[in-house]
Order: sequence, then structure tokens, then C-alpha cells
Amino acid sequence: MTPRIKALCGARRPGWQQRPPLVCSRLPCVREAGHEGVHRDALADTWAITSPELEYALAILFAGEQLRELLDEGSRS
Repeated sequence: MTPRIKALCGARRPGWQQRPPLVCSRLPCVREAGHEGVHRDALADTWAITSPELEYALAILFAGEQLRELLDEGSRS
């Protein structure tokens, strides 16, 4: 009986062409095609594909937190 060969996802990290030619940034996802959740390469590193909307929301969140910390420090002086 021959084992069934599963198709791999093959996705690569976003921007892997723009980074220095490190092997780890070029390794494709080895999970089964159509998987849910994060991608995983042969070195067990994981990553998720993000959307511009998520990146914008996180930038606003982090900027707000930094502003809150700065204002809090100013009120203590």
C-alpha cells in the first residue's frame, strides 16, 4: 500500500524577496495545503499573513499605548 502524498501549502513569509538572502526567510510553509492558522516552515518557525488593516490597527494601538505612558510620566513629575 502506497502512502498518500499530501499537497503542501508552500506559502512564504511576506516580503521574503526584499530581505537579505537568509535561508530561513525563504523556506516555504510545510503544512498541508488549505490549512488554517499560522504557517510553519521546515525549521518550525511560524508566521501569519497579515492584512494592511490589521497592521494599521496595531500601529494605532501601540502609538496610543506609548502616548498614554508619556502622559502618565508627565503627570508624576
